[in-house]
Amino acid sequence: MGLGPVFLSHYRRYPGQLAGLLLILICAAMLWSGVRSLTGAAEKAVARSQAALEPLLQVVRADGRAVTIADFAQLRRLGLCATPRLNVRFDPIGSDTDNSDRPPQIVGIDPFSAPCIRQYAQARDEPDGVIGELVSGFEQPMLLGSAGDLKRWRQLSRAGAEAFQYREVEGLPNGQLLADISVAAELATAARSTLAILLPAAETDRVPLPNTYRAQVWDYGVKPTPLVDAFLLSLDALGALALLVAALLVRSVYRFALVQRRRSLDILLRLGVPPPHLRTALICEVLLIAVVGSSIGLLLGGWLASALAEGFQGTLQGLFSIDSLAVGAPKLETWLGMVFILAVVVAWACADLLKLPGAVPGGLGNKSQAAYDNTPPWDWLTALVAVAVSLVPLLLTDRLWLVYLSALGCLVGVGLLLPLLLNRMLGRLQAWAERQCLQPLLEWSCSEMRALCRLLQLPLTALAFAIATAIGVHAMVTGFETTFARWLDQRLRGDLYLDPGRALTTAEWSQWRARLQDLPGVSEVLPMVRGRGLLGETPVDVLAVDPDSPLLRGWRFLDAVPNPWMALGAGGVLINEQLARRQSLAVGAQVRVQLAVEQKFDQPSDQPSSQKYYRVIGIYADYGRPEGELLLPLTALPDVLPDGYSTFVIGLQAGRNHSWRDWSSALPWLSGSHIRDQAELKRAATVAFNRTFEMTRILNGLTLSLAGVALLLMGLVTFRLRRNSYTLLSVYGIPRASLRRRLIAHSMLVTGLLALLAIPLGIFLAWVLVARVNPAAFGWALPLHLYPGFWCGIWLLSLGIGALVGVLAGNPVRLETMKSE
Repeated sequence: MGLGPVFLSHYRRYPGQLAGLLLILICAAMLWSGVRSLTGAAEKAVARSQAALEPLLQVVRADGRAVTIADFAQLRRLGLCATPRLNVRFDPIGSDTDNSDRPPQIVGIDPFSAPCIRQYAQARDEPDGVIGELVSGFEQPMLLGSAGDLKRWRQLSRAGAEAFQYREVEGLPNGQLLADISVAAELATAARSTLAILLPAAETDRVPLPNTYRAQVWDYGVKPTPLVDAFLLSLDALGALALLVAALLVRSVYRFALVQRRRSLDILLRLGVPPPHLRTALICEVLLIAVVGSSIGLLLGGWLASALAEGFQGTLQGLFSIDSLAVGAPKLETWLGMVFILAVVVAWACADLLKLPGAVPGGLGNKSQAAYDNTPPWDWLTALVAVAVSLVPLLLTDRLWLVYLSALGCLVGVGLLLPLLLNRMLGRLQAWAERQCLQPLLEWSCSEMRALCRLLQLPLTALAFAIATAIGVHAMVTGFETTFARWLDQRLRGDLYLDPGRALTTAEWSQWRARLQDLPGVSEVLPMVRGRGLLGETPVDVLAVDPDSPLLRGWRFLDAVPNPWMALGAGGVLINEQLARRQSLAVGAQVRVQLAVEQKFDQPSDQPSSQKYYRVIGIYADYGRPEGELLLPLTALPDVLPDGYSTFVIGLQAGRNHSWRDWSSALPWLSGSHIRDQAELKRAATVAFNRTFEMTRILNGLTLSLAGVALLLMGLVTFRLRRNSYTLLSVYGIPRASLRRRLIAHSMLVTGLLALLAIPLGIFLAWVLVARVNPAAFGWALPLHLYPGFWCGIWLLSLGIGALVGVLAGNPVRLETMKSE
């Protein structure tokens, strides 16, 4: 008879242990593989989007006339790798102001010269040959785009949807369809179109432009990605926390399994089984459990990723042009990786437990209460040193991965301290009861709870980690929602927001402002021009406003000179918190700002006329995005601002019945514009950021559930091990009902005290998230808000878990256990 049936007989006697081990590993594998599936797909999509970014120049005629295909041909003859791009924009079908009534924009390209731009060169090199299909000789013209944009085109196109063939592709910006330039030219007869000639910025170094042309920036090509990186890293950190919790729980469950099997392992050794063979069998058993758990967990992780993919995709759509995450079925290498990770977790959890009782007497037993009470001072010192060493880089570093690593070190140190503190508190309570000569059962209850803390040390620590994480994440998410709502009220001061639907020149937006001011019921109009510029050598967003507008009153600044709006009009500049942190700027600093770049993209100093020095007069909060931004007066803008776009904030007179929804259809000069009210914008922004934190909440809840279920399983095993104590008290005359109530009370008190100790740890994690993670990841810090009501809810949940453990343990008195005494 081999060792396999012998080992299997133990789990037939205690099926709950095998079920507990598999459940913990399955849940951990599901969380980790599901998160990695999503973040891995997102990382690939982001990498494709990043790789396509490069500095682009737009070639314009020096005489101010619009460029034509003849200009493109001339530039190509000169040896410049240029390509034309025809943008065709359609007016909305009805008078509704929502963007959903407008067909997607058509972007016409020349498939033969398009590979001059890296984005289209990648598309050409793909195995599918996306660019080549535009000229592959189909009888019908081809449109390329995302599934959503293609669907909108079929529904809203006035050119006849049946006239085109369609192909879904990834990597195109939302709201755009790609077509051959000849197809776009045919569609341009029924829409508004603009022709641009683009070339990489490096081309002008290789072949200079003729004097009849000049180059201006089309796209800086540098788009910061810390928001995406931080979001994905945060999800990976939660997945890693789930693995840490699983390791603690696996260790505790397997410890009890080995304790119960001590006698059978002793018998096997006495029957002549060599210790190396027995140790190898134990290792194979652990690996087999890891393989089974990882296999089932990987399948469930794929289901979890598919269930969360839609919301996750919607979150990333606002960060990058990602329409599909391509979350597929798990592959062989994914399964092997998951098996390896769980094998490492199980090995770390069980390596020092695989000691044979014949070689190390009592090696499988738990530390006695006396030994636990006499914990060496260096155990406390080790935990305190771990916390102190981790705090130093946490306070000093601005690298996100190091912040997470330092926070993990603090968690480990506190995890070592929590059981010692809980035991010390109960020991003090027991000593007080002895001094006061109170009821003997109170002293016994304190001793019993200390035994529970000793036996459930690891699952209790895992539950404390989960509770602290729940408190920290809740404080960060809820604090952000509250702060973001106040910030939106500050930034969205007007009643209406008008998008002209196209870029406006300085003269045009001045005319629009005057016309809007004359509309009935309009009290204030604030033009806002957005674009791109350089602060030193760093690309930044530019926002220009009229500093005299009443709609800007009430802004809160993190730091500013007295009367900052007046100082803005006098030649100052306002910067957001992100830019101030990254450039180490403070109020009063001098900065060099460049708002127009001509001819030499990488040598801005060649054009001193486009540069100007400003004094920083204020720093304002700018939540929700990582980009640096500077705010200037409208009078400081040049005639040409890279990526320039104008919008208008409109304030309405109170108490009047406004008919602004009819403006676009009633006023010809507003045709093609989009008008949205403040409430709609706030609602859309709130939904977007709620969706961003949805996965964080889900993963946090799953981790807390995993710890709770594991503690429930371990509690049931532990109370079975403690039956002798309750049975002896029953023999001494204590009623069984009283003992059962005490059992439930013991379980509730242990989990309740643990939750109280975990609250400060949760506050610490909240501080790490809002004051260290946010600045390192996004460039802005959140105020730390405390939510005692949520703490009470978590505390009650912990009491509920303890009560459930006590109730499910059933009757603690088993007289048959006394037969061998």
